[in-house]
Amino acid sequence: MKRTKRTREVRRNRGAQITEFAVAIALVIPIFMVIIYIAYQVAMYMYLKTGVDAAARTEARWLAINFNYLARQNGNSTANYANWKNNSVRVGNCVADGDQFTNGTIDNSGNFVATPPPLTAVSGCYPSVSGAGVVAVRVVYPGTSGLPEWPNPRLQLFGVQLTPNNYTIAGVYCADIEP
Repeated sequence: MKRTKRTREVRRNRGAQITEFAVAIALVIPIFMVIIYIAYQVAMYMYLKTGVDAAARTEARWLAINFNYLARQNGNSTANYANWKNNSVRVGNCVADGDQFTNGTIDNSGNFVATPPPLTAVSGCYPSVSGAGVVAVRVVYPGTSGLPEWPNPRLQLFGVQLTPNNYTIAGVYCADIEP
């Protein structure tokens, strides 16, 4: 008789353990999935931000080196300054099109503006702190290049959008014009 009672007790305890384990798994798996999703999105943001910054730095450096040549080709004018772009600057899955680039400069408040500053009459260069001139380039992800929006995939819960539709990642870099 004792053996039968003990067997029922062991089975009851085992059943309780299985139930507790199932409930623990049911609670832990969603939390684990959210942590994985957040880690993936943070890693993607870091990749995209680094790629956008590298593209802006490369394009600004190219523009600074070739600025005087391009101004002379334009008759010492910056009329086509917005179109002075290096079509070879690309970053995989991040910068795929020249439309993501905007040429400009930095205003007195330190903000990026999409217009070129005035040329100086003497040398045809922009005035700057260094005396040679400053160009700036802004690169935007995703731009108009057909790249996937970020965050991707978008998080939804019961039809409610939990993440923004399309978050823009931008990088601005400025460089002194080479004499």
